[in-house]
Amino acid sequence: MVKDVLNKLTVNLHDTDIREKMYDHLMMLLKRQEGVTLRPIVALCIGSDRYTGDSLGPLIGTYLEENTECHIYGTLEHPVHAGNFVETLNIINHRYHHPLIIAIDACLGKTHEIGNIEVWQGGLAAGIAVGNRLPTVGDISIIGVVNAQSQIGYLDLQSTPLSKVMKLSKAISEVLAEAINTIIVKAMLACTQSVAK
Repeated sequence: MVKDVLNKLTVNLHDTDIREKMYDHLMMLLKRQEGVTLRPIVALCIGSDRYTGDSLGPLIGTYLEENTECHIYGTLEHPVHAGNFVETLNIINHRYHHPLIIAIDACLGKTHEIGNIEVWQGGLAAGIAVGNRLPTVGDISIIGVVNAQSQIGYLDLQSTPLSKVMKLSKAISEVLAEAINTIIVKAMLACTQSVAK
């Protein structure tokens, strides 16, 4: 699933300080990105609403579309999935110069990991749980463990309770929107100050 993971944070929905931990970690990772205030921020929210468990990415993308000014790929209306993943990556790379890509996806794990959110510096390889091998993508990656994995990934995604996915998407969406908006405001202030000089 993951390649070149650095500075990984794992939190669970039941953690009392989940928002503070995620926000602080995301801000630390964003500030470490070279030229963060100059690069276009792209949220690549992977998944599809055809399977409950796989709708985490599109739910987050839809929230970010309504609550941030960053570039969003992958919403409930226009999902990014195995069928259009490579094409979407090509569009992003042609449309933006040196984009800062935040990749978001649902994940299957062990039973005790359900409800975990993992955030790290580096890319993720989407689709492995269901037998797809897609290119690794992301400067920063976020996954939510929606269900336990058995031999048949699609069934695990299909049988995932919507309540679990909604709780994970809410926790990730709100913190991610806050972090992205903080960076965008800093970029605008830096731009205004340089013009004023």
